[in-house]
Amino acid sequence: MTRRGKVRNVLLAITSALLLFPGFSGAADITVHTDRNPAVLQESFQLIFEAVGGVDDDPDFSPLEKDFQVLSTSTSTSMNIVNTKITRTRQWRLTLMPVNAGNLVIPAISFGRDKSPPASLTVIQAGTGAPGRDAPDIFIDVEASPGSAYVQAEVIYNVKLYRAVATSNETLSEPDVGQGSAIIELLDADRSYDTFVEGRRYAVFERSYAIYPQVSGKLSIGPVRFQGQLSAASPFSLDPFGAAGRTIVRQSEAVELQVEPIPAAYPSGHWLPAVDVEITGKWSKTPLELLPNEPVTRTLTLTARGLTASQLPEMQELLPDGFRQYPDQPELENRKTAEGITGVRQQKNAIIPARPGEYTLPEISLPWWNTETQALEYAVLPERRAQVTAAAPDAAIDTPLFPAPDMDAQVREQAAPETGEISAAPTDASRGISIWQWLTCILAVAWLATLVYILKNRNSSRAESHPTQTENVGETRKALERACRDDDPERAKTALLQWARIRPQGSPASSLGDLEKQVNEKLAAEIRNLSRRLYSRSAEPWRGDPLRQAFLEEEKSAAANTSPEPGKLEPLFRL
Repeated sequence: MTRRGKVRNVLLAITSALLLFPGFSGAADITVHTDRNPAVLQESFQLIFEAVGGVDDDPDFSPLEKDFQVLSTSTSTSMNIVNTKITRTRQWRLTLMPVNAGNLVIPAISFGRDKSPPASLTVIQAGTGAPGRDAPDIFIDVEASPGSAYVQAEVIYNVKLYRAVATSNETLSEPDVGQGSAIIELLDADRSYDTFVEGRRYAVFERSYAIYPQVSGKLSIGPVRFQGQLSAASPFSLDPFGAAGRTIVRQSEAVELQVEPIPAAYPSGHWLPAVDVEITGKWSKTPLELLPNEPVTRTLTLTARGLTASQLPEMQELLPDGFRQYPDQPELENRKTAEGITGVRQQKNAIIPARPGEYTLPEISLPWWNTETQALEYAVLPERRAQVTAAAPDAAIDTPLFPAPDMDAQVREQAAPETGEISAAPTDASRGISIWQWLTCILAVAWLATLVYILKNRNSSRAESHPTQTENVGETRKALERACRDDDPERAKTALLQWARIRPQGSPASSLGDLEKQVNEKLAAEIRNLSRRLYSRSAEPWRGDPLRQAFLEEEKSAAANTSPEPGKLEPLFRL
């Protein structure tokens, strides 16, 4: 290893060690949150402190003892390295039991000189257990919210399993609905905590589902069933009579929902019952700096809280004349939490402006039904101005013009006699004119000889270069045919643009859009198909044979149009 490499490794090791030192990165960023809010009096919940970067000292949780009983505390540390940047995160997870009800404030906790922000928490009174029950060892409580919902709208279904005895080999069934009458999605991670019912301590297992009714009318959700065995060693009760290993089966009550049809006030189109809907747009470059025939990507994102991504419609983007667009495959995502599902549909369109000018891209408006306010609303992406600017032309090369000398003026100047010298003028003037005439003749002969030499060399050069150009066109044609046989759109594009620059007929074209305007309709259609495949990630394979056939017909037609008529002579000079 070179000396420079050793020095670099030493510096990297020192930097990593400093980053791992708790106090090196300055004040830590501390956040605090709970696993559920509101909490229930005499029911445990999780309080989590998370610090990004090193904290100044260990935390002091004693301020929490005023309103909570601290049952347990655990810590964990994680480290993330991205591009040599090291991020250290430490987490403190506390299990608390509220001892006071009401709107409480979780106080700021000191981590040495660092402090966490205060947080608010609502604590409600504990219930008395399941209706009609006298606090049994195991029971299941279920709840559906809201009790009345619209068709295809989200209903949150909570299942709580209460156990006052330890069990093993447990199974808990899924909620049961009629086939085709509803779609069920399991929500975020399950939750576990402790609570008291009628003075008895229970371990609670909670699980949530999102249910989407598909037909209006009554929807019945069947009971959830639990099955398990009593454990030999129970932390909650003794087993003096040898009941350990006995199988226990419990099930919940059935739940009935009223499903409302689509409101009459909703306009025709895609039905979207949600809590919130939003449309956003993003460009790969600013719309005020577009260039003709240069693709730009516009990303449209539709976000709906209370719906899955599969329920979201395609966003129709109407573009003005002069724009072509090639949509990509949409990306769907479901963001799940205990409160429900947020569906996200992201759609990318490759947009190609055809000519310069100022354009208005119209707004996108999508109706949706607010399930909380029971009202019709619209998600709107405002219209956008687009400026397509022509590419700057190459600067013209100015060729200086040298005017020919005024021969007559010089001759007159040589021949004109001066006043008072008439007697001597004839002899000198005659000799001057004679010399000038000879000089003019010599220059004229030299100019004609030079012109003949230039024309001869130009014709010779043209005769020598013509086979090379023909050879280049032939090689390009073969490259295009090979790309079409291999069904390779990228190589086909490269060969087409090379042919467009050196072909003997037509004006040179620098892009597929320019070439499309100069060829016959069949080849133009195949060029559009090639562009659509190049600018979108379609899973459909591209077939090159139609482009090859259209290209050969275009060359055959162009050659026939440029062939000289029988008996017609070629021009004498090709300038």
